[in-house]
Amino acid sequence: MKPQIHRIIKLTEAQLVLKLHTAALMYSNYVDTTLLFIFSKGKESPYGVYEVSFYQYNFMHLAGIKSQTKSAKEFYEACLSGTIKKEDCSPTHSINNMYEKISVINNLLDFKHSKCYRMGEKDLITKDNDFELATGNNTGVIGYDHRISQSDSKKINQNKKAMPTTLLTTPITQLVSNPEKIMFILQKTIEEKMYQKILYEIKNDLLKEKYTLLPQNIQDIICCYNSEA
Repeated sequence: MKPQIHRIIKLTEAQLVLKLHTAALMYSNYVDTTLLFIFSKGKESPYGVYEVSFYQYNFMHLAGIKSQTKSAKEFYEACLSGTIKKEDCSPTHSINNMYEKISVINNLLDFKHSKCYRMGEKDLITKDNDFELATGNNTGVIGYDHRISQSDSKKINQNKKAMPTTLLTTPITQLVSNPEKIMFILQKTIEEKMYQKILYEIKNDLLKEKYTLLPQNIQDIICCYNSEA
């Protein structure tokens, strides 16, 4: 594996605010919803599935920020409204790491144009990542995990659904040895039991064609082609 070369990135306050605002607008498409990623090595290969729920408070961490002035929800809302300030943005690790993440986050959240995205089980483990699955491309990855720690505890809340837990500016092929294509993305509100919206499919009407090849438990929660829904 070739070592990743990190560029030194500098952002003015105006650039910082604009990039965070643009990313928050993209992220708002997913807030309080659950996405069902359906992925495969090809149209005729077995399908894998993974559900991820997105909340306002996940956004700040993905941006590499631990604000000293705002809660995670307040931070997201300020980014969304374009009123975030530079002093609200304290880096979780380093300034350059924060700027790197802010520079790619919008690209990595653009799931609707995800033909070049890949998903796969994380198998090239490093000390800097800890997640189950990832979506990404050659600019970085967003990692997801359902092993969410309880507040002020080392215990894991087994009832939690997977959430976005990290963003790395490492190409996905350096983390996942056999990435797979995202074939379909379905969306529902967190409260809904059934998926009624197709957010993305790699080819028009392909989900209708391949619906019966999906695992039965997944067929049962897709309204689009479920005759019993």
